[in-house]
Amino acid sequence: MIYLCVTDYNEIKIILPKPPSLNQFYAGKHWTIRSKKKEQYWKYIATELEQLDRFHMDRFSVSVRYNCRYDVDNAIVCAKFLADYLRNNGYVDDDTPKYFKSQKTQYDESLEKDTFEANIKCYGYKII
Repeated sequence: MIYLCVTDYNEIKIILPKPPSLNQFYAGKHWTIRSKKKEQYWKYIATELEQLDRFHMDRFSVSVRYNCRYDVDNAIVCAKFLADYLRNNGYVDDDTPKYFKSQKTQYDESLEKDTFEANIKCYGYKII
């Protein structure tokens, strides 16, 4: 049997700071406080993506590796904020399943403490 590997995507790897945990983010906080925390985190994402030429993609996947004390399900906020940022800033049309194909979050103690490494697979990547 022959397997042909065709890479039909571009990968972008960015290092982000520790976001709030999911429990912390939704634990009785007013929506304005949650919004402010998301906007603060978006600034980190913007700083990383500003280093690239402006692009648009048809679809994407996000994989996050992290090293902090969060349970894996509480570390999901990084992927959530990243997907929302990509949608709200024109990198992709939407973050519905038609466009956002998959997400994975994984603990990795080999990373520096409190580091979140996000890998974005961009399908239909175009410089604009």
